[in-house]
Amino acid sequence: MKKQILFIINPISGGKSKRSFPRFADQFLDKRLFNPQYIFTETAGHAYQLATENLHQDVIVAVGGDGTINEIASALESSGGCMGIIPCGSGNGLARAIGIPMKESSAILRLNNLHSILIDSGSLNNRKFFNMAGVGFDAHISAHFAGRAERGLGGYIQTTLNELSGYKPQNYVLQ
Repeated sequence: MKKQILFIINPISGGKSKRSFPRFADQFLDKRLFNPQYIFTETAGHAYQLATENLHQDVIVAVGGDGTINEIASALESSGGCMGIIPCGSGNGLARAIGIPMKESSAILRLNNLHSILIDSGSLNNRKFFNMAGVGFDAHISAHFAGRAERGLGGYIQTTLNELSGYKPQNYVLQ
């Protein structure tokens, strides 16, 4: 019996277009194992909504960066659902940490193996995280970067340079 696999694609992650991703993925995905469906996100938070609405899928694949992965993983956590990752973001921190290939075709081929691992999650200010969470300057940069139209490493660097001189440190209490 074929598995139902949904690819939730963030079209702006990493600064390059993903419009041709469905055609590309079809070249590497084993159609004897999977019946694929592809949906593109439209706004921040849309990946979470799509994942929540599609918990009946056998596998939900995040095609994007750490933000897209976080939204989908937040929806799937504790559901028993399975998530795949095709790293297409600026940093791809979680994918790198768990050994997912950075080459899209290799990551898709890995999905064909249906190998899964269980990872931990955390919560900070009632928001889930799956790789890392930050406070202070790194969180400040992430918040500003999220609002930028320009994606990719260059956007991170530009945001950091723009914010360096004006950032005011804060005091934090962690419990």
